[in-house]
Amino acid sequence: MKTRVESTSNSLSAKLVRYGQEKFTGRLDLKVSTAQQWSFYLSYGRLVWASGSVHPTRRWRRQIIYHCPEINPNRIALKKIEPGSCWDYQLMVLLARKRMINPQQTVVVIQGIVAEILFDILQSLTLVSREQTLIQPSNGSVSSNTMETRVNKPDNFLLNAQLGVRPSMQGILPQTWMLEVEATIKQAQQVWQQWSEMGLEDISPDLAPVLLQKSALEQQTSVATYKNLVNLINGKRTLRDIAALLKRDVLLLTRSLNPYIKKQLIELVELPDLSAPNFVDIPAKAGISTQKSQTQKSQTQKSQKKSDQGLIVCIDDHPQTCKIMKDVIQSAGYRFLGIQDSIKALPLLLKHKPDLIFLDLVMPIVNGYEMCAQIRRVSMFANTPVIILTAKDGIVDRVRARIVGATDFLSKPIDHQKVVATVRKYHKTSPTKTNPV
Repeated sequence: MKTRVESTSNSLSAKLVRYGQEKFTGRLDLKVSTAQQWSFYLSYGRLVWASGSVHPTRRWRRQIIYHCPEINPNRIALKKIEPGSCWDYQLMVLLARKRMINPQQTVVVIQGIVAEILFDILQSLTLVSREQTLIQPSNGSVSSNTMETRVNKPDNFLLNAQLGVRPSMQGILPQTWMLEVEATIKQAQQVWQQWSEMGLEDISPDLAPVLLQKSALEQQTSVATYKNLVNLINGKRTLRDIAALLKRDVLLLTRSLNPYIKKQLIELVELPDLSAPNFVDIPAKAGISTQKSQTQKSQTQKSQKKSDQGLIVCIDDHPQTCKIMKDVIQSAGYRFLGIQDSIKALPLLLKHKPDLIFLDLVMPIVNGYEMCAQIRRVSMFANTPVIILTAKDGIVDRVRARIVGATDFLSKPIDHQKVVATVRKYHKTSPTKTNPV
C-alpha cells in the first residue's frame, strides 16, 4: 500500500510528465501548502529551466564554480533585465552565446539546478504530508474540519500553467541542451529516496552546520577530522556549499556529519541567500560585463609585460616546503607564489595564472590527484605544466598522476638543482598571459 507521501510525489510526477508528453511550452507554477513556490519552464515538452527555493543565488554560484571554474561569479554584471525574466537563466544564455562556457558545461549546470529544486520540492511534499497525517485524532475518527483541506487539496500542491512564458526575453538555449522531463524526475526521486532511507528527511541541505562544542568534538574525532571540520564549518556555508567545495556528494557529507548533529556537537541553522549579481546600465550589445574598464585592462597588460620571467606556483600544505621552494625559485630569477590551503588553490590560480605549478601529492581535504584533475578541467590550464611533489615515487603513483594530467614527478626531499632544471625544462619562454574574464 502506497503512503500518502508516495501518492503525492507520484501525482506531481505524473502531471509534470504529462505536460512533457503534450509538448507544452510555457511556465508551470508549483505551490505547496507550505507557501513555498517554484516554477518550471518547458519548450515543446522539454525542460528548459527551473526557479524557486530559498537560495537561488547560492545555487547558481555553486553550480557555476563547480562546473565552470574559469568563470568568476564575483566579476559578472548583468544589464537590467525585463520583469518576469530569470536573471540566472539569462546569464547562462549570455555566457553560452559568448562561448565563455561550452555546451557540456551549460547542460550540467542546468541539470544541477533542476536537480536541487526537484529535491527541495520532494522534501517539502514529504514534510507537509507527514504533518497532515499527524493532525489526525488519536481515537481514529476524523472530523470534517480536519479533513477539509485533505479532501479539497489531496495532493498538497497546486500546479498552474502559463502558456508561452519563457525564462528570458533574450531567447532560450538550443533544444538539444534541454532536459527530458521523465528521466530528470526519476533521477531526483532516486536521490530523495536515498536521502530518506538514510534518516535525513528532516535535514535540509540548505541549512548551515555550526560547531557547538569544539572541545567535546575534538575528543571524539581524530586530529585530521577535527582540523577539517573546523576549517570547513564556519556557519557561513550550507551543506550544499560545503559538498561542492569538497567535490563530494551532499548525501555522503550529511551522513558523515549526522552523528555529530545527533549528539548536539553540531547545530544546523538557516542562512540568508547571497546577493544576486550586479545589474548595471550597459549597452544592449554588451549584455554581460566584467566590471573592468578599458583603462584598467590597459594598465594590467602593461604591468604584465614588465615581467620578463614566469610565475611559478607551489601548492603544498607544509610551510617549510613552500619556503624552500620560494628560495630556490626566486634565486633562479623567477617569480614565486606559495599556496598552503588547497581549498583556496584554484581561485588563486585563476587570479594569478601561473606558468608552471608544483603540486604536493599528500594534502588534507583535497589531495594532489584531485587538485590536478580540477586544474586540468580549466581550459586556461590545459597546457600548463603540473609537477607532482611527493615522497611516494612508486610506479602506481606515477601512473595515477599521469591519468589525472600531471606533467612530471619530482621526489622529496627538495633538491635545488632538480627543481631549477625542471622549471627550465618545462618553462622555455614566458607565455602570453590571458586577460581574466
